Amino acid sequence: MSQVQAPHESYPQPGVPAQAHAPAQRTPLSQKSRVLITWALVFVLLLGAVLATIGALNRDVYGPGSLVRTYLSELASQDAPAALALPGVKLTTNQLKAAGLPEASSDALLRGAALSNLTDISEVADENVGDGVHEVTFSYEADGVYGESTFVVAPLGTRFPLIPTWTFEVSPLAVLNLSVEHTTAFTVNDFDVDTRAVAPAEQKPAFDNIVNLQVFTPGRYTVETSTEYLQSDEEKVLVDVPATVHEASVAAEPTDTFVDGVQEAVNKQLDTCAEQVVLQPTGCPFGIVIDDRVDGDPAWSMDDYPEITLEAGSESWVIPTTTGSANIEVDVQSLFDGSITHYDDDVDFSMTGHVYLLSDGSVQATVTGEPTS
Repeated sequence: MSQVQAPHESYPQPGVPAQAHAPAQRTPLSQKSRVLITWALVFVLLLGAVLATIGALNRDVYGPGSLVRTYLSELASQDAPAALALPGVKLTTNQLKAAGLPEASSDALLRGAALSNLTDISEVADENVGDGVHEVTFSYEADGVYGESTFVVAPLGTRFPLIPTWTFEVSPLAVLNLSVEHTTAFTVNDFDVDTRAVAPAEQKPAFDNIVNLQVFTPGRYTVETSTEYLQSDEEKVLVDVPATVHEASVAAEPTDTFVDGVQEAVNKQLDTCAEQVVLQPTGCPFGIVIDDRVDGDPAWSMDDYPEITLEAGSESWVIPTTTGSANIEVDVQSLFDGSITHYDDDVDFSMTGHVYLLSDGSVQATVTGEPTS
């Protein structure tokens, strides 16, 4: 009878290494697969770099501040048409009204000749205030004066993939409300302006005028009158807040040339009065009443011309009360005895007047008065 043999157990023998198990066999990648994986990795890296670049460009180059920087650069270059062409800058009459600005404001100053020097432009802050709207603050120097202005911009769309474009949610234009006293002509940053050209059509030119002028923000605007006949102190206004009304005034005063011109005009008018061969020249501040009979023609001459000064009135320049003297010579026949005597006397008089500067640059003076002796 055969015996069942027990399973044979094998144990490592001392000094004999155990038999190593063979590793699982791997199928090697084909050359094509290795190329595809390599290109996929390159694509992912490139895509990441592109997205990072776009993100950086959107933040630093095409971000909300990019529109403002372009706008300020155009102002610095004194290229007003280019600044006005940017989205959201130019305002219609209805938009002026909606913004709370005078709707009849003139755009005469929206030109390069009226711009101030803008330098040292730098972005200071960018705050997202919701719905994609940003408040962007820039610093600058306007004619050497430091300033900061905040602009409101909003998304407008995109150009190329993922590159945003922007518009001014609030126009960077402002309005200069200017009181022009005693003249119609003035300058803004050496640019000539006349109230008769920039006032609303229904506003008649007057001795004192108020006009509203659209201006770019930011800017430093110097307002003055400086002509042969009129001059004023300079008023400098830093316009640093968009969509608001900024106040300024210019008050003209007569120059010595103007006063001399009026003196000449008055003297000429008095000389014309003296040419009248009557006792009481018409429209003249001097005259005389003689009770006896006049024998022959009276002869007037100016003995002392009145000294002219000028003051601002409500509707024109005014000559305040001043005095002068005219001389009259005439033969007089006595009504009592018929004798003839030669009358030679000085007639003192006082006078006032109104003076107008006409559009052709000439001076017109009208005088009134009466004898005082």
